Amino acid sequence: MKRALAFVFVLISLAALAAPSGPPDQTSPDGSRYWGGLRFNQPHGKGTLVTRDRDVYEGQFVDGQFTGYGRMSGYDGAVYEGEFRQWLFEGQGRLRLPNGDEYQGGFQRGVYEGQGTLKYASPRADGRTQETGVWHQGRLETLAEQQGRLEKDAADRERFALNVETALYRQRPLLDAALAAIEPSQRGRINLYLLAVAGDGSQEVFRREVEFVRAQFDRDFGTRGRSLLLVNSRNTAGSAPMATVTTIREAIKTIAARMDRDNDILFLFLTSHGAKDHEFRLNQNAMALRGLRPQELARILEQSRIRWKVVVVSACYSGGFVEPLKSESTMVITAAHADRTSFGCADENDFTYFGRAFFKEALPASGSFFEAFTKAQALVGEWEKKDKTPEAERSLPQVYSPLPIAEQLKRWWAQARR
Repeated sequence: MKRALAFVFVLISLAALAAPSGPPDQTSPDGSRYWGGLRFNQPHGKGTLVTRDRDVYEGQFVDGQFTGYGRMSGYDGAVYEGEFRQWLFEGQGRLRLPNGDEYQGGFQRGVYEGQGTLKYASPRADGRTQETGVWHQGRLETLAEQQGRLEKDAADRERFALNVETALYRQRPLLDAALAAIEPSQRGRINLYLLAVAGDGSQEVFRREVEFVRAQFDRDFGTRGRSLLLVNSRNTAGSAPMATVTTIREAIKTIAARMDRDNDILFLFLTSHGAKDHEFRLNQNAMALRGLRPQELARILEQSRIRWKVVVVSACYSGGFVEPLKSESTMVITAAHADRTSFGCADENDFTYFGRAFFKEALPASGSFFEAFTKAQALVGEWEKKDKTPEAERSLPQVYSPLPIAEQLKRWWAQARR
């Protein structure tokens, strides 16, 4: 039994299967070879990876991670076929160990979890040929252990619910404090106000992105005291205002009250996941939040009576925001066409792909937001071409920049650079 579980706790090494014919699509510095789809120079889609130790992964890759349904076959004879999540067994699958034992059932983080059956290649000393039941963290539980764990899980859920309630209780004073800190317009100049929204708290990339943008704008574009973050994150639920439709509306309303609405400029940056119906996702862990639709954002901005606006939406299908937000006094920039996805939404990333191209790479070396967009658009195109992204899947970032807002931005930019 211990010998069998040792192979599960440590991600089993894979046997050397015959490599696909033809040269690999990618060879890594460590000697591993990969045949299959690529996106932004990472395995993406159906493919086969042979590691330097002759281990083989066959199946689905997502942004460099082995995720979905696949097969792993080990040099030592171990074979697993089933569901994966970021290289680990996760979900339902079948594992055959080198000694001939075979487990079929649930897995979590690479170990037996949930209902499953372990069949022994040779009978145990007591005559047992298999063990069936509920497994937890790689071990078959007794009925008493199951009951104890269920009671503990219920208590943990109750404590978590209380933590969520505490976070919600703190939200009003957190939002009030953030709104109160917004400074009024400075007379005699065009002031830029920044509102940056990290919509999906399930992945930290969005939080990191808006934090970078705020620091960049406060340092380079004079928004210190006139910048505000609304963030959904597992790390800030009790310490920062969350991003909801209501908080976005209140933030825009408050900024409008502090600024010169006929002269100052609002820079609104939204980053999150997006849906095919163009809804911008708002999600805080364990809280079901209503998403923001383009038409609703258009109404919020219209009601604010803020004349000059730059709206940047970094999300899949974000091109759906262009048409509803169109006006002569509004520049709209999106990470993707209305029918295309954008890329880079991984928990460990510091930026989405468009966010990196626009804010980190292009903007510091540009003389306008429009110029930064054109550079970022070219960068994204180069990256997608290099990584063999099919034409039909390329993101196609969009911009709408009519002359009146372009002229107002030109006046502000000249002032900001003095």
